[in-house]
Amino acid sequence: MTCKYKLPYAKHVFFILSLLTSSCIEFRISDEDAKEKLADTGVSIQFDDLLVGERNMHFAFNGKEKENLIVFVHGSPGSWNAFIDFFKADSILGHANILAVDRPGYGKSGYGLAEPALKKQAMLIKEVIGRFDHSKIILIGHSLGGPVIARMAMDYPSLFNGLIMVAPSIDPEMEKDEWYRRVINTKLGAAVTPEEFKVSNDEILPLKEELIQMLPLWHKIRIPTIVIQGTKDRLVPRENADFAEKMLPDAVIEIRLLEGVDHFIPWSHPYEIISAIQHLLDDAD
Repeated sequence: MTCKYKLPYAKHVFFILSLLTSSCIEFRISDEDAKEKLADTGVSIQFDDLLVGERNMHFAFNGKEKENLIVFVHGSPGSWNAFIDFFKADSILGHANILAVDRPGYGKSGYGLAEPALKKQAMLIKEVIGRFDHSKIILIGHSLGGPVIARMAMDYPSLFNGLIMVAPSIDPEMEKDEWYRRVINTKLGAAVTPEEFKVSNDEILPLKEELIQMLPLWHKIRIPTIVIQGTKDRLVPRENADFAEKMLPDAVIEIRLLEGVDHFIPWSHPYEIISAIQHLLDDAD
């Protein structure tokens, strides 16, 4: 049976989904398919890889000639192509280049090999950004990509000019112990779970402790930050937006609570992200 569903990131109920649809889940597309998807739009896209130590990092970008760089970091599971439609956004393309990375363990960045440490993930993505020479860099992270970009801003505070956290999993108190994750972590569970879900499980199981380790570091984030959160998000509770406001009183310039909206904002409400990008670009000027 041939079955290809390009599913967006979903943090919960993975175990049930893996049992029901293990042969029909595809989170990544090939670089060739991505180019074909964008061919009719006239948008050019390039791909490259960077070896950092023993870890390969794969990324997509649309050039290096602009002053501004917008960096997209996907959730768990996922890949760079979660943000492929943003490569077609004229309101961004006129002012900035776009970079989207495969986080460790996904896409072509060491597929199947998770990197649970947010500090290490932050370093790896920072090294990719180091291949670019832009004067202003804005980081955008969806879901688990939220704490990743927060860690980047904590560890490298002078390198970035703005953060947009979209439904970010940042509050350790909101990370609950989910029974099915322990099942996935067994031999039997792993045998029936798609690779992307296993990688996701390996990085979400230790996430609460990773977030606890970040608690003393939030004060290091001084750059303008926008948080976008749906009020009906059943995967990442809206209290995460309150946590951001509490931990970043001098950095958060806007909390956008989207009434009745769920977790999948990059697909359902991309214009909210584009608007936030424009806001930060205007502030940077």
